[in-house]
Amino acid sequence: MKSIKNKIQKPFLTLLILIPLATLILFNLSFRVYSNATAKNELKTTIRAVEKEIKSELETDGGQPSEKKALNMARNILMALKSSHFSQGMDFYLLDRNAKPVFPSQIKLAPSQIAYLDVIKDQYLKMNQGTVYTIPVNGKKYFTIAYSLNNDDLSNLTAVFVLPADRMNKYLGAVNFILFAIMLLGILIAIYFSEKIAAHITVPITRLGVLSLQIGQGDFDMSHFSIPQDTLEFKQLYDNISIMVGRLETYDKNQKTFLQNASHELRTPLMSIQGYAEGIESGIFPDTKEAAQIIKRESIRLNELVSELLTLSRYESGTYKPQWEEVNLCHLLKDYTQRLMGLAAKSEKHLELLLPEYDVMIQTDDMILSQAVINIVSNCMRYARQKVTISLEKRGGIVSLIISDDGDGIPQNDIPFIFDRFYKGKNGNFGLGLAIAKSAAELLNGRIKAYNQEQGAVFEISF
Repeated sequence: MKSIKNKIQKPFLTLLILIPLATLILFNLSFRVYSNATAKNELKTTIRAVEKEIKSELETDGGQPSEKKALNMARNILMALKSSHFSQGMDFYLLDRNAKPVFPSQIKLAPSQIAYLDVIKDQYLKMNQGTVYTIPVNGKKYFTIAYSLNNDDLSNLTAVFVLPADRMNKYLGAVNFILFAIMLLGILIAIYFSEKIAAHITVPITRLGVLSLQIGQGDFDMSHFSIPQDTLEFKQLYDNISIMVGRLETYDKNQKTFLQNASHELRTPLMSIQGYAEGIESGIFPDTKEAAQIIKRESIRLNELVSELLTLSRYESGTYKPQWEEVNLCHLLKDYTQRLMGLAAKSEKHLELLLPEYDVMIQTDDMILSQAVINIVSNCMRYARQKVTISLEKRGGIVSLIISDDGDGIPQNDIPFIFDRFYKGKNGNFGLGLAIAKSAAELLNGRIKAYNQEQGAVFEISF
């Protein structure tokens, strides 16, 4: 498994090596093609430049012997070459039919020149005039062009102009050295900066990895963690982790509080059941029927508590998925009201339903919505004096389900916490009913709020 540093550096350095290397190869190929073409063109241009001198020498006789005349002509041609810009590195030979040099003399030839003349002695007479040939000698290339002397006295002589490729190869070698040095320097610089860039990326990620491990172990303290704030993505990631940590910390505290409260609420009926059961077993209660009734009552209470805990856990954990369907909310509220009439009669309260004259259609889950409405109405029944009202309104695209009572209202200190789990106001039951109603409303993509009116409390669910 590769690290982020390697994943950044390897392709980065590969590109930095391959691109300059490919450039160097292409440059060498194109330079060789260009230099060969230039050398051939230079030889042809040289012939044209000294052709007048050759013709002039051939037309001038003066009664001189042929050899002396050839030497004078060769010297004049050489002087013409030196006075032009084509003479750099160019060799000039005046050869007879046996490839023996008339000019320069044999004793003045360098070993490389002798080797060259040995190679072309069998082919120079076959060369087409004005055509440039490439002659390899001992691993070196020589660009050659021949010019036959059209004169009776000098018809056995041929002027040969030779341009060694060494000069271009030396120039190419110097350029390659410079390019290679630049490439090497670029690679070293790239390695340095890739290290810096990789460190700039990997160090914050490593820190965030340590932070995530710490969070996973239940430590939510982020005060000693810091990452570079000059990179937008890292800053956003750090901010999102901070938000996540805040929510996790809150959730962790809520879970601990929930477990403490749940264990307390469960312990009370369990202790009562255990105490009466032991009393019956030991014969302490002469009237076992009353003790059995208490056990039954506490068992029912315990069962209700467990049922509400399971419902709340199912809603908050996200394991329950709403079964969406389009329904007429007016018809649903009529059904809920019928179900709640028994509770209203038992509480000796009046339940009133106020509906608009038009149908209100929404996408919802009947079971979850009924849980929210019934829990809120049950809570209102507990605090109402005479009446609990259920009303439905639609303003714009917002549907509002409003449940109110005519009691004393909610104490202002209780309003911020009224939907918290196990938070019980005066005469409260388990403190789970409104928490379930809130979770149910949010599961249906709704919002719930509580406030006081002139007389009594109001709970409003908006979709």
